[in-house]
Amino acid sequence: MFIRSAADIRNSFRELADIAKETKEPVYITVNGRGEVAIIDIEVLNDLYRRLDMAQKVAAGYSQIDEGKIVTHAQIRERYKGKNV
Repeated sequence: MFIRSAADIRNSFRELADIAKETKEPVYITVNGRGEVAIIDIEVLNDLYRRLDMAQKVAAGYSQIDEGKIVTHAQIRERYKGKNV
C-alpha cells in the first residue's frame, strides 16, 4: 500500500501515477494524516467497474430467484412438452 501526503502530490504526480500504473495498486493521498483520495490506474478502475456491474447482475438474479420470478429449464420443458413451438 502506498500512502502520500497531498503536499507530496504537487511535486511528484507523475511518479505517483507511475507507481499506480506499475503496481496496479492505488496510491492513497492524505490531508493532515487522513485519507482523502486515491490515484488508481485506469485499467484497474475499468476492471473494478466491470466486476461491480457483474456482481450487481448476479445479485439481481438471486433476488429474482428469491422472489420466485425464475422458471427452471425443466419447468419450461414440461410446459411446452408435446407442443410444436
